[in-house]
Amino acid sequence: MISIAPILAQRRLVLAAASLLVCWLTLAVSASAASIILEVGAANAPPGFNKADLPRYLALHMTEAGLTEWRFEPATGEGLAANYVLWTFRLELDTRSHRPHHKGGFSGPRPVTLEARLYLNGQYQTLVGGVALMEDRPDDPRLASAITKLTSDLLGPSGAYRRIAG
Repeated sequence: MISIAPILAQRRLVLAAASLLVCWLTLAVSASAASIILEVGAANAPPGFNKADLPRYLALHMTEAGLTEWRFEPATGEGLAANYVLWTFRLELDTRSHRPHHKGGFSGPRPVTLEARLYLNGQYQTLVGGVALMEDRPDDPRLASAITKLTSDLLGPSGAYRRIAG
């Protein structure tokens, strides 16, 4: 006579293991799907930009970096949230005259230094910077591309934040 008890015990064990695996996968997927919201602000604006419009522009081009664990939202109001990225822009000197560019005194792309500083829980973490050649207009693709690249340099898999966070 064949006993059915060992077969039932094996099936229970397989079901229990499968249930544990499903629970573990659900937790892993939920954890990876959660993203940190970073508010995006700017201390100043590059030439041709209205400072009030800049946070939305920055958040849009930061999102283009494709970093799914980070979500970028434009800063609203006076203060910034505990988790944020603060951008600064500095017009570089005209190397031919050693003077800052003057509106109307120079045509074509101008060098602008960009810096993005990361703050988490209100504490400064790190920064990245670069120079972009840009026209005095918000639709300049070179500036948009520089913002996307610096976002990857700051928060990407081999970015500055990953290097300090371990």
